[in-house]
Amino acid sequence: MVITLTTWCIAADVYQNMTVGELVAELKREQLGVGETWDVLARILAHGFMESPQTHALAIIGGRQISGPPGVRARVLSPDEVAEASKLLNVFFDRVIESRYRQLDFTGAQGGGVDGAPTISVEDCIRAYNCLRRFYAKAEIHGEAMALLFAESASSVVGA
Repeated sequence: MVITLTTWCIAADVYQNMTVGELVAELKREQLGVGETWDVLARILAHGFMESPQTHALAIIGGRQISGPPGVRARVLSPDEVAEASKLLNVFFDRVIESRYRQLDFTGAQGGGVDGAPTISVEDCIRAYNCLRRFYAKAEIHGEAMALLFAESASSVVGA
């Protein structure tokens, strides 16, 4: 079993009045493109500073934790945090993702094998990064908040 990330846009007014029970009912648009790569991608974006969500990894590990549906961890980012995350995501190029991937310590990461070798490819990370960047950019344009839902699922990665 692995944990997958699904991102959802939330209208700003819903975010302001959000209660735990409203979360699932008020989600607008879904993005599945990050999926199992979230941990490796967050490590790449944080560049070694995972304990601080105020890094380029804000889009994955930022916001505030709330109660989600059963079996799901949930975080929400305000429209201002979404705008900040979008700007932070736009300073990366594919070659930066590639370079940081090559430097990454996969020990203890979802996406790292028992031997410390990656089980998620750099191409998967670049694809996930580009999906995430576009999704946040669109949410920023619309002034939306974001919900990050982390749920256990069967792994689709070979060898994981």
